[in-house]
Amino acid sequence: MTAGGRAPVRERLLDAAQATIEGSGWSSVTMSGVATAAGVSRQTVYNEFGTKHGLAEHLALRELQRFLAVVRARMEGERDLRDGIRAACEGALLLGEESLLVRTIVGLAPADRDHDFLMILTTESGEIVAAAVMVIQQTVAELYPPTGLGPEQFAVVVEAVVRLVLSALTRPSKPPVEAAADIGWIVGLMLDGATAG
Repeated sequence: MTAGGRAPVRERLLDAAQATIEGSGWSSVTMSGVATAAGVSRQTVYNEFGTKHGLAEHLALRELQRFLAVVRARMEGERDLRDGIRAACEGALLLGEESLLVRTIVGLAPADRDHDFLMILTTESGEIVAAAVMVIQQTVAELYPPTGLGPEQFAVVVEAVVRLVLSALTRPSKPPVEAAADIGWIVGLMLDGATAG
């Protein structure tokens, strides 16, 4: 909040867009509608985000912070790295079931899915993946003993985990607990391979 008690303009705009999504879906979001809801000019919305797709990107990055907070909290609750990764994946996937943006992306039918958000989490996922990898690497370094993998090798493992979670969020095929257990098992195999080598 600013000194005057109002949220910064960008946060107000994101809140307005999110409220519109909650009420009537992403397809009903317009730059002018977001501007009106936030009490600013339409040009302000364009100045902040450039395009509607840019607005979607910022919404996704803000949602990512919620997911990373859950990931960190889940990892802090486990002593073993494998259990920490499994618990973090489970927490992220459970949150995905509640997340408005993830529900918007997944939809019940292909016609209901939002392609702006789907692109952001698939073909354009680089920024999200990089941010998640950085936070997870920092968390692992703070909470767990060395893995036996070099920093570059471990970054590959973490990126693979992040991409598996994104895949499970956008194209779920199993319940979160099962999907997280599968990812934890894969990580365990990688860690066993590192210590065996």
